Amino acid sequence: MPSSHSALVTSLCTTIGFRDGIHSDIFMLSLCFFLVVIRDAFGVRRSSGIQSQRMNKIGRELAEKKYLDEYEPIKEVNGHTPMEVICGCILGFFIGMAFSLL
Repeated sequence: MPSSHSALVTSLCTTIGFRDGIHSDIFMLSLCFFLVVIRDAFGVRRSSGIQSQRMNKIGRELAEKKYLDEYEPIKEVNGHTPMEVICGCILGFFIGMAFSLL
């Protein structure tokens, strides 16, 4: 259920924040990496999955009306829902804290 990408970058960012401090350069780099991965999980993958579903629907309709000679559907990759990303971030935060404090 939770996004493993979100959990991984969150635990990485949390661990670096605990060990090196939030004012370190490596933490700022990990925070930027975190933001890019979360943005990708939230928006880009999800919107491309929705777009590919719609394109396949249009392709099927055109093939049924004989406007297309041959129709091959494109791969539909569904992204994560917002709840999956949030759960992954929460899980990653607690895992990062556990590894930092133990």
